[in-house]
Amino acid sequence: MGSLYETLYDILFQPQVGMRNIAERKNVGQAFLVFLPCMIIPIWTFINAFHVNEMAKMMNIMIVFEVIGGMVIWILGATIWNLIAELFGGRGSVVSLFTALGFIHIIRLAIIPLWALVSFMPENSKTFLTMLSMLSVISWAFYLDFIAIKEVHQLSTAKAVLVMITPILVVGLLCIIGTIFIGNFLMHMSM
Repeated sequence: MGSLYETLYDILFQPQVGMRNIAERKNVGQAFLVFLPCMIIPIWTFINAFHVNEMAKMMNIMIVFEVIGGMVIWILGATIWNLIAELFGGRGSVVSLFTALGFIHIIRLAIIPLWALVSFMPENSKTFLTMLSMLSVISWAFYLDFIAIKEVHQLSTAKAVLVMITPILVVGLLCIIGTIFIGNFLMHMSM
């Protein structure tokens, strides 16, 4: 119990158990071992499989930005969701959530066989099927994010959903307030 392969199997086929085990072990090193290749391989595959020659010249730069951007999102996501989960009565730790969210990046590799399948489809359906495959992987990742928050912080389903959507609601509210403020300011400027 506790090997990297067992943890990955649990995340893919019994996510509740996998997330509970990750929360207990807090193996950040294994999370990094999953994160790095799962950030690099899909973008490298995309560039090579779709023969994007203009992008191939910038591949190293794109990979660096992909890894740095992914790290920032990983850290911010774990920090923000942990804070909100604690406000809702969660009992987990930021390290446990950080580790669980790192393991979820394994889902990014699922896009590669989906792209391979799409490459054999008729030309007029490739764009739609590519978007559909990406949407399915993103949905699966959001589901695993939900399971991670729920299991790591031992929250109810409703509270875990609230933890996930609170940042979106806050950003939306800030956008509405900002729009009202700017609109009000512009209206007073024109008078």
